[in-house]
Formats: sequence, C-alpha cells, structure tokens
Amino acid sequence: MESTLKMIRAAGYGRVSTEEQANEGHSLDAQREYNLKYIENEKWILSGYFEDPGYSGKNLNRPDMKRLIQEINDKNIDALVVHKLDRLTRDIKDLYEMLQMFEKHNIKFVSISEKIDTDTAMGRMFVFMLGIFAQWYRENLSEEVTKGMRARAKKGIPNVFVNMFGYTRTPDGELIINEEEAKWVRWIFEQYLNGKGTPTIAKELNNMNIRRTRGGRWSQTKVMDVLENQHYVGNITWKSRKDDEEDRIIRKGTHIGIIDQETFDKVQRWIQRRRDGFRSRNSYNYAFGGVLRCGKCGGRYKGKYSVSGGTITYNYVCSNKERYHTCDQSSISETKLVKMLFKSLDMDNQNLFWKDDVKESINSEEDQIRRAIKASEERRERWQMAYGDGFMPYQDFSKRMKEEMQRVVELEEKLSGLPGAVVSTLDPTEVISIMQDIQDNWWYMERSTQKQLIQELFQDILILKDGKEWGIKGIAFA
Repeated sequence: MESTLKMIRAAGYGRVSTEEQANEGHSLDAQREYNLKYIENEKWILSGYFEDPGYSGKNLNRPDMKRLIQEINDKNIDALVVHKLDRLTRDIKDLYEMLQMFEKHNIKFVSISEKIDTDTAMGRMFVFMLGIFAQWYRENLSEEVTKGMRARAKKGIPNVFVNMFGYTRTPDGELIINEEEAKWVRWIFEQYLNGKGTPTIAKELNNMNIRRTRGGRWSQTKVMDVLENQHYVGNITWKSRKDDEEDRIIRKGTHIGIIDQETFDKVQRWIQRRRDGFRSRNSYNYAFGGVLRCGKCGGRYKGKYSVSGGTITYNYVCSNKERYHTCDQSSISETKLVKMLFKSLDMDNQNLFWKDDVKESINSEEDQIRRAIKASEERRERWQMAYGDGFMPYQDFSKRMKEEMQRVVELEEKLSGLPGAVVSTLDPTEVISIMQDIQDNWWYMERSTQKQLIQELFQDILILKDGKEWGIKGIAFA
C-alpha cells in the first residue's frame, strides 16, 4: 500500500563570522555535519543547504540568508535546521520576525544545541517567551526614540527626516525653502480661503500634474495635512502617538515660514468651522449651506434647486424633515431668505443675536438624542448576553442588531446636524455694515462670491415659520 505520509523537504543553514573561524565548535564543517546528520536521522529530504562564511549575525543582510528566505517564500522548504540559534541571527528582532515567517509558511524549525523544535511544547514555549522579549525590545526602543524626538522639539529642532513638500532637508536636518514647491503651498492656502474644498484642491493639483515630494498624487487627506502643518509658518510641532493633543509641543523653529501667521490662523478657523458644521462642505454654491438652522428642531437646512421653464430656483429644506420626517417646517426660497436677512439686520434689533433660550432648546434635543443612543447600547448589550447564554436564537439576534445599528446611525447623523458651540469672533457692527454695503449689489454677484461672504460672516442663522409668516429668530456671527 502506498504511503500517504508527506515527505518533508528540509534545508540546513550555517554561518561563521571572521573571528569565529578558528573555533572548531562553530566551524562551517562542524555545523554542516551536525545539520545534515539530523536531517538524515529524521528521514527528511534535503532540499538545499545554505552557508554564509565570514558574515556577522547582527542582521540578515547575507547572500545565502537572502536565498534561504526566498526559498521559504517560494514554498520550497518544509523544515529548517541550524546547529545553534545564534547561527541564524544574533538580533532578537530579526529572530522573532523569522519565527513569524516560519509560522506563516508552516515551517518546522529546529535548533540542535538548544533542543528547540517547534513541534514540541517546549519549542512553542520558547517562541512565546521570545515574543515577550521582542515586544520589550520594540517598546524600549520606541520609548528612547520618543524621548529624543521630544527633546529635539523642545529645542526647536524639526523632527523631519525626509523632505517635506515646500522644503528641502539638509544633511544636518535644516529645512530650506524649495521655491518651486513653496508656491504651490501658498496656492493651496489661497484656494481654500477662496471657498474650495480639499477634494477639489487635490483634484486640480493632480490635473495640473503637480506631484508631492516623492511623486505621489494628492488626496483630500494630503491637502489637509498641508493646511494644518505648523511648519509652514516657521514653527516646530510634535507629539507622540500616546500624547493627548493638549500635550503637543509647538516651538518657534529656526527655519523660514512659507505662510504668514494671519493666513494660517484664518485657515485653521475655517477648518474648525467646517468640522463643527458651520461651513458648507459641498461644492455647490448654496450661500447658506451649513449656516441656516431650523428654529423649531435645530436641524440644518440643506440647499436644493429646481428648474422650471429654463429658470433655476434655489430653496432650503430642513434636513430632519426631509430625512427623518421629525419636523414639519416647510422649505424656504433663497430669494425670500435673503430679503428677510437684509430686513432683519439692524443694530437696534438686539434680540436676534443668539439668545440663551435658543441654545437651551438645541441642548434639550441633543440630550434626548444622546439618551436614545445610550438606551440602544444597553439594549444591544442585553441581547448579546441573551444570545451568548443561549436564550436568543441567532436569526432573532441578528435581525434585532441590524435594525438597532441602523437606528443608531440615524441618531448619530441627526446629532451631527445640531449646531455646535456658538463662539462669535466678529463684531456685529462690522458684519452689519458689510451687509448693508453689499445689499444693493447682492443680486449682481456671482453665486460663489455670495457663498463666500455668508460663510465668512455668519456662524448660524435660525429661521422659524410662525403660521404663514417666516422670521429670523437668532443670529450668531462668525
């Protein structure tokens, strides 16, 4: 009867460094004899033998070691035998990574002197202990590197180890402005302040064949990295992954900035307003997108348009009414809204400028939504326990969890539609003066200009329809 046992293809490996040549116990001939005899006794098939004479074990940069690794990756080896563990490598990190590679490719590993055999419990325990030491090595190294980087940042020395877009890094680590790239850094800031979003800026850079430092294409994330990078105003900024944002180190650097501080600060305010929902995120020219709020439910009004007889009409509708049907406020045309805004803006009309009762109504709805989310978490936890204890069938559990997660998504979207904290930085007198100056010219402006003005001047405009009459109930300036 033909044997069904798999024939194991085994390889041996030996290494000596120059100072070990005279040591008979470490000689290549002795290692080869031990390794080949072990393979023969196990009745394995010798698939290859690898030797690196005169090479240190401090790393894996050895000719036959590279050839061995390639054979393993090509799945030509089932077992590897060495005379002693340090013949493979003296570096614990490399050793641990090699053992992970053996596990990935199901390689049986044997070290004769230490009696390590990964098929035995003792061998597997050794691999486990090695993992602990390797983790300690990595964490200790990481801590030392972090200490060094923190010290550099406090001295105003950049922790930049490759060229940063807009700068060239000297061998000493100094940042020198690269004028060809710096003009595109300035262009990115200008475009953002002109109302373009990061996806649009990235697309235009790629269309113009402007590449990042290493030739990569631009993305929304990479554009935002530029806009938020303190290095571009001549500062040094750094924090470790474990640090909180308030622990970030910011120092004046020794390099020259590309962007002036005023422009940089203005961009940061605009970024934060977009994140807080106070600026429109879409590319359409809805002047009041992200600014207009419902005075009844606190939800955000969304811009929509319709076409009739070749004429485009712009309107705004409460998102809570459109998506969740939880509000009964009707839509409002942009024409009516603009006329109402200009009519309402008056320094004598102080009751419009964001009152506490408006904030309280919004906070009340926020509390309700958060309580609903918390209740959902508690329900899901009970269902998980019931399913785990065998008191709920899987189909019932799966159906309930799916429906509840959809409900949570809707609640979180609704929560994100509520206004955030209102902190006005513009003087109302200044805003009203600007609006009065442009009132007569409003209808002749480009829609993109209208949007930029409203988004820059207003943080929130609350509207409410009382019976048949619309009115503005609260205004928060940017």
